[in-house]
Amino acid sequence: MFEIVNITSKFAIGPQPSIKDFDVIRAAGFASLLNARPDDEQGEYLRSHEAKACAKAEGLAYAHSPSENHALFEIKTIDQFEHALMALPSPIFSHCKTGTRTAILWALVAARHRKVEDVIATLRKAGQELEFLEDELRDSSGTARKSPLRMKDDALIKLGQSNLINDKKS
Repeated sequence: MFEIVNITSKFAIGPQPSIKDFDVIRAAGFASLLNARPDDEQGEYLRSHEAKACAKAEGLAYAHSPSENHALFEIKTIDQFEHALMALPSPIFSHCKTGTRTAILWALVAARHRKVEDVIATLRKAGQELEFLEDELRDSSGTARKSPLRMKDDALIKLGQSNLINDKKS
């Protein structure tokens, strides 16, 4: 069974959807799909162009932010994911192979705008036990604040007030 895990009221994660799962994503009320899985990973799954076509057929906006596991903590990878979060209409369903990579990427973006303890608590509340990330989040958040994307005021205002990061009701 295809599982959707809500991290905030406007952002959820899950595993790689199959063709039949796109209508489930749309029926769950999502406006966008954010694919963090690179097209060159091993295994049978929809490549980005196929996922984009399925998303479009369901009326979902789509973005591809491919993220290799070994590069998750690189500023460029975090910036790319943050940019996609800002560009897509919410609520957003984001996926990789299992959902863990997208949870980590969300946490890395959220740590730019919130206390690390709050980010970990939000993940825990959603059933994501990623406490091992705490030290990495602290290190990454300090470095990430120096990124060119992080310095743009309009991006900060939009994401800082977003339900993608903060679970405030609109």
